[in-house]
Amino acid sequence: MLITKRMRLELFRPLYASPTAFLVFGFALLLLACSPKFDWRTIKNEPLGYSALFPGKPKLIERSLTYQQQTLKQSLEFVKVDEDVFAVMTTEIPVVLINQVQQIEDLLRSVLLQQAASPNQATPPAFSWIKESSVRTGPLAQTKQSSQDYFLDLPQTKRVMRIRWLVRPMSNGGLYLYQVSVIRSISEPSKSKPIEIFLEQENINTFFDEFRPN
Repeated sequence: MLITKRMRLELFRPLYASPTAFLVFGFALLLLACSPKFDWRTIKNEPLGYSALFPGKPKLIERSLTYQQQTLKQSLEFVKVDEDVFAVMTTEIPVVLINQVQQIEDLLRSVLLQQAASPNQATPPAFSWIKESSVRTGPLAQTKQSSQDYFLDLPQTKRVMRIRWLVRPMSNGGLYLYQVSVIRSISEPSKSKPIEIFLEQENINTFFDEFRPN
């Protein structure tokens, strides 16, 4: 597996907890952008080749794992605001495995679905919607790179997720595989509205738009 037990606890344990009480949904969203709980700051992670605008001071978890007898370094940088999680996970793929980057990305996607399932869920959930997107890359964010955003509905836990995977070159010839994600708690059944309504709010769009790989 490409996500440790510690990473899983940090990201997914809130999925099984009782949801926090919210104000009326629409009114709460209007207040969200000016909430003092969102303390936006640009984090430049030079060793991992990106900068990101986090809504608070992020935590960082690092580990190494073995994949096909090769060592992959993996880092998770994240911020929790109430029950919402804003995260960037970076997997460093060595030169000898760059031809298998798609297989590794598919594995990450599969593991995420498995770990997002609730304890009594017989089969892993499936992505609800996939949307074409783009990311600005380069030192001056002068280049656009196409990508896709994956939307995941977790109705049993009143959570929704938005995930983006992106591959960028490393200076040593290897590859960075980034997984940018937001896990969001909601106060009403997600089936009542299109899932993008919950995951394309200003704060979430800002987090995704301001992720800038070098």
